[in-house]
Amino acid sequence: MNQMIFSDPIKLNAIRYAKKEALSFNGRRFTYKEFNERINQLAHAFKEIGIKQGDKVAFMLLNCNELFETIYACSKIGAVFIPINARFVGREIKHVLNDSRADLLIFDHRFSSQIREVVDQLSTTKLFITVGEVAVPASVEYERWISDYPKVEPIPEQPLHESDTICYLYTGGTTGLPKGAVRSHRSMYLVGLLFSIEFSIGRNGKGLAAGPLFGAAALSISMPNFFVGNPVHIIERFHPEELLKAIDEEKVTTTFLAPPMLDAIFALPEEIQQKYDVSSIKSVISVGAPLLGGTKNKTMDFFKEAELNEFYGASEHGGSTNLFPEYMNEKDRSVGLPMLGMEVKLVDEDGDEVDRGEVGEILVKGLTLCDEYYGNLEATEAAFRGEWLGLGDMAKQDDEGFYYLVDRKQDMILSGAINVYPAEIEEVLYEHPDVTEAAVIGMSNDKWGEVPMAIIHLREGSDLHEEELLAFCKGKMADYKIPHEVQFVDDPLPRSLQGKVLKYKLRSTYVSS
Repeated sequence: MNQMIFSDPIKLNAIRYAKKEALSFNGRRFTYKEFNERINQLAHAFKEIGIKQGDKVAFMLLNCNELFETIYACSKIGAVFIPINARFVGREIKHVLNDSRADLLIFDHRFSSQIREVVDQLSTTKLFITVGEVAVPASVEYERWISDYPKVEPIPEQPLHESDTICYLYTGGTTGLPKGAVRSHRSMYLVGLLFSIEFSIGRNGKGLAAGPLFGAAALSISMPNFFVGNPVHIIERFHPEELLKAIDEEKVTTTFLAPPMLDAIFALPEEIQQKYDVSSIKSVISVGAPLLGGTKNKTMDFFKEAELNEFYGASEHGGSTNLFPEYMNEKDRSVGLPMLGMEVKLVDEDGDEVDRGEVGEILVKGLTLCDEYYGNLEATEAAFRGEWLGLGDMAKQDDEGFYYLVDRKQDMILSGAINVYPAEIEEVLYEHPDVTEAAVIGMSNDKWGEVPMAIIHLREGSDLHEEELLAFCKGKMADYKIPHEVQFVDDPLPRSLQGKVLKYKLRSTYVSS
């Protein structure tokens, strides 16, 4: 029986589009045949060092061709790939590696100091490969490592099945630590297939990977191009002018741009914005933060030839709703209607569906859901209600059935295209000896949509200042998680009868609606 194996489109396109460009990055260009052969070499290299079916391969990379090669090589031999946020610091890296029980880490040599910081605290990760240069703790560099291995298709130990796990996509959790959404070959295959239909990504186009590929959004929106045989041009890090230059020079037709990325483009001087020809862009896909009216209008005016889609999605389920281009002008702040292959409903605290116009929790069911959270039964049971998955996101529907997000995971902070989970920040704040209570909420920010604010109750007699507390946070969390403002309070934080901090009260006091 034929199976939906994540890497099969690459293998097929090495035949269908052998001489056609598949990837371009930093002046290097690979045809589909060459891309597939490099993936095969890496897969053989994995097998040679003992990576077996079901073993875990983590990577901490900036955008590069090696990132795509890694995920597809894992697919071919039945290994599991695990992206690590390239902005993570030591304690966060350690958690993902230990929680996932990763066997191997591939990392950009520029991250070697962060890796060295935790290498002695890793429970299962004993193999290290660098990209770029050899850097401790790795003893071999990626390009030199794979170069001598055969280019023929690798043979997995056992036949692969579409229900096999292909990746853990780490997302934040209420425990304060990220948790790994377990995705199958079938679910990720269908994300690529359904997204190509949903966002009109067809043959004879060209993708642009400008957002971080360690995140589900940029990765998922790049994948349809590999299904239909398009080239994908890669930018190592997002920079607004570099993006415009790439569009002009590479004539790309489709890309993912989160609202803060769009705002960064429109913040460029007018002469820079008009310097580049962006008429090749036919499809812009946005997700990760509310697309405000001003940004939406500027996007449609600037990318005049492009259709704009705004969708609601998550690492746990791909995409669930999408606002099609034809509804952009009449449905302000809406995330649209259910996507192909998905069902959506809004329920109250008892699990009953709410009436249109009323706020309820979003539950989704469909073809691209994750299977569970790896090694976290409590989180899995909290999220799944039978076949339905709920992430605590609140929304309402209008009379025509269009969905509008009200609060994305009430406590979660949506900073640009990145989910910031207060519990992770609070865990660090509580490590300071002067902090007796800490709560983190989101505050409005013109550039990022939201940024973290910390509400702190200090031990009696403490004279801790904001600057000292923020300095304490440095190096213990990624920079984007560090609070932008600290409010010190004299009274204990408001709590429920069960002892949970009532953050809605804090928001009403410290954040203007």
